[in-house]
Amino acid sequence: LIEVKNSHKSSVPSDWVMISSTKAVSRFHSPFIIENYRQLNQLREQLVLDCSAEWLHFLDHFSEHYHPVSKAIGHLATVDCLFSLAQVAKQGDYCR
Repeated sequence: LIEVKNSHKSSVPSDWVMISSTKAVSRFHSPFIIENYRQLNQLREQLVLDCSAEWLHFLDHFSEHYHPVSKAIGHLATVDCLFSLAQVAKQGDYCR
């Protein structure tokens, strides 16, 4: 936003768009900002679409290996639990 005091409002170019104003100032967007903001929004929408497409592509490829990975994660969780119990047992007078 380009902020201009209301006393200088008459010097603002006519192709600028007023966004908001108060008793003291008015805020404008220039044509450059309007066009680039429109392009930025288009690129953001395209990014969301591309991310969604890539996520679905990843899920399609990952689904082929889901069961082996799930099994490995389960085994890692068991090992992590056993190591945690062993660490606690070393700290106190627990039976190992």
